Amino acid sequence: MEQALVLVVLAFSYPRDMLDKIKSIPGVIDANFIYGPYDLYVMVKTETKDELREAIIQIREIDGIRSTMTCNVV
Repeated sequence: MEQALVLVVLAFSYPRDMLDKIKSIPGVIDANFIYGPYDLYVMVKTETKDELREAIIQIREIDGIRSTMTCNVV
């Protein structure tokens, strides 16, 4: 089982359905907006590292995401 916390910085202009897009990605178990240096967090849980990598790639490809930081849960 693989799990990661992905912290996301959004562009000034981002799609209003951002959370719906993120939550529809296989492996995403939670996502919410936050205040601070990051704009939202995403919890991802998958069976394999390859599935985890694919979920993170899909998150990064969404329009309006400026940068991400992935923290693997151990």
